[in-house]
Amino acid sequence: MRELRLVPAAVVAWLATLAVLFGYPWLLGGLVAFAFLGGQWRGQGILCAASGAIFATLAHVRSVRAAGFHIGSEVTGKLAAEPTQTASGWMVRLRVPGYPAQLPVFLKEEPEAFSGSLVTVHGHPGPSDRVGVGQTVFSGELTAHAHSWTAAVAENFRAVCDNGLIPGMVLGDTSLQSPEDKQLYIDTGLSHLSAVSGSNVAIVCTAAALVVPGPRARVGASASALALFVALVGWEPSVQRATVAGLAGLVAVLHSSKMEPLHALSLGVLFLLAADSDLAVSFGFALSVAATAGIVALTPLLLRVLGTGIVARAFAVAIAADIVTMPLIALMSGRVSVVSVIANVLVAPVVPVITVVGLIAAALAQVGLGRPLVILIEPLADWIHFVASSMPVTTVAAGPFAVLLLGGWIIAALLR
Repeated sequence: MRELRLVPAAVVAWLATLAVLFGYPWLLGGLVAFAFLGGQWRGQGILCAASGAIFATLAHVRSVRAAGFHIGSEVTGKLAAEPTQTASGWMVRLRVPGYPAQLPVFLKEEPEAFSGSLVTVHGHPGPSDRVGVGQTVFSGELTAHAHSWTAAVAENFRAVCDNGLIPGMVLGDTSLQSPEDKQLYIDTGLSHLSAVSGSNVAIVCTAAALVVPGPRARVGASASALALFVALVGWEPSVQRATVAGLAGLVAVLHSSKMEPLHALSLGVLFLLAADSDLAVSFGFALSVAATAGIVALTPLLLRVLGTGIVARAFAVAIAADIVTMPLIALMSGRVSVVSVIANVLVAPVVPVITVVGLIAAALAQVGLGRPLVILIEPLADWIHFVASSMPVTTVAAGPFAVLLLGGWIIAALLR
């Protein structure tokens, strides 16, 4: 149970942040009262109460600062992430100095700017109906002043790639993918491959650790690989989540592997929520945490049924992630993929190779030497696209409660 000691504090921190952002501060009293129930758990209760109070205060202070921040007809800042296409145009998220949240900016035309670029938007602010620290959106036109290092990295890597899946898997850059391909990967449960996640960090750090002897040297190699990864990919929110997960793992190794996975995950949740209260209402954050927790908690149970071979482990990891993330996906879209497990198992052997070789190719592409390595991994990327395009009916309509009930029955069966 030692690895679970920070889980309640992380859960309470998340719930307290949600209570403030949704405008239900009275829930905080209930959380504090619940935290102090049970005499033998009094220490845990104090920790949870302190966690709830701290994170609620952070969310409240940020919300007050955002409400009092003046946003005029011209705003300058840096893009927090790559532009995303909407039904009526494009949307970017802007980091504005002094503003405690990312500012959503809606544009009619595709911007010639990338994550990290310094830009100015001209237009008008308006109220937002989304839950979060900031309650303002902006509509207008965008002018780019200077592109970031990561934008140059992505541009140089795209120049040596013919397959749009490769820059997506390596750098999270999906600009070469067609809308049809993006939807295909979503329907087959493979869209996560084109987003920087904890699995990217795990693959890169593990590959670096395998080439050097000794635990200390492996930690150093993993840390160096992680630094290279962040330098090439940038510091988007998804990269922050992945990097914190990777650093937590490195700390665990450095301290004689005493830190259990769920303990490291809880630390990561606390760290990220302390840095950005808006993550509490982010589906991406929830999916990342749920998938990691599901893999840690359910994979051993599934292996009791499936066996202990490599194929069985691949199935167990894919099924565990699907069981816990499907309710969230159903809540987001009203549909779930029925082929995601088999699709992820079929592509699992080639994903680490594309990730590691692709990262080296991205680094070499900055000096014009990346194309030969890209040629080596293009057939592997073609295999992923073949798997996705060969699947039959891929999604079905489903509500989150029905999927949650089904997942509960599966977990109950595994515990028998």
